[in-house]
Amino acid sequence: MENKNLVYVDYDVWMLPDEEGGDEILFRTTDRIKAEKEDIFEENIYYGPQPIMFDSGEISDGFEEALKDAEPGKKGSVTVPPEKGAGQRDPRKIELFSRRELDRKGIDIVEGGRVDIDNRTGTIIQATSGRVRVDFNNPLAGRTIKYDYIITDIPETPEDIVKAILLKDYDDVEFKVEIREDSVDVIIPDVCKYDQAWYIAKYMVVGDIRKLLGLDSIRFIEVYEKKGEDETLEEEIPEESSEETADEGSQEEDISEDTADEEIQEEDISEETADEVSQEEDTKVNDDEE
Repeated sequence: MENKNLVYVDYDVWMLPDEEGGDEILFRTTDRIKAEKEDIFEENIYYGPQPIMFDSGEISDGFEEALKDAEPGKKGSVTVPPEKGAGQRDPRKIELFSRRELDRKGIDIVEGGRVDIDNRTGTIIQATSGRVRVDFNNPLAGRTIKYDYIITDIPETPEDIVKAILLKDYDDVEFKVEIREDSVDVIIPDVCKYDQAWYIAKYMVVGDIRKLLGLDSIRFIEVYEKKGEDETLEEEIPEESSEETADEGSQEEDISEDTADEEIQEEDISEETADEVSQEEDTKVNDDEE
């Protein structure tokens, strides 16, 4: 099967200066080392070649056009104007909030920081003692952008395509994928079972798999296996338990011996008592005779 709609890409995204003579600013990269060096590293982002699906609206039109014409393994560069990039900035997407309101929401107020407010992501562009101005425009809106890129791989088999979709729509997690004639089974790893992000992502996964592979059935399977902890405990405990049982047995034997001694003493006491009773009876008989 020849796939022309899904590719792995390494790329750098540069914001070009508004004025001549200004410096280019690295906005995003798939290179972890470069991100750390340029101080744009983010903990929760996957670094490495990114799976990109064409005609999905996930990347800018200008970048997508360049990738469709690109030769795999060959470096390329394209400059994208705002109209083919993130669009122009919309002044209506710049909003003013009271600092107290954002404090109550637990939002860290730092100029230039990215924040999530009411399910929207924005950038704090101004913060005073009482007011905070947040721009909900795309950070690249109104900017001319340059992409440096290289297509590193094109997944060909249905299994590789499904794994690329899982990485694109969710995260860098090891899924087990089983392809049949007209269906696919995706074995869910433990990390997904209690992750709310997965429950949202799986619907995108279903749509993308159907779009690229046209499969009739897509199943997500959760497997819960017994860990065998009880068996491990049984193997580790017996020797100690046996020693304790042996000690308890010795104590019981000692107690039995003590009990036996007590019983012998009781028998001796009984015999002495019997002798005393006999002597008393003899004394009584002699008294009667007198």
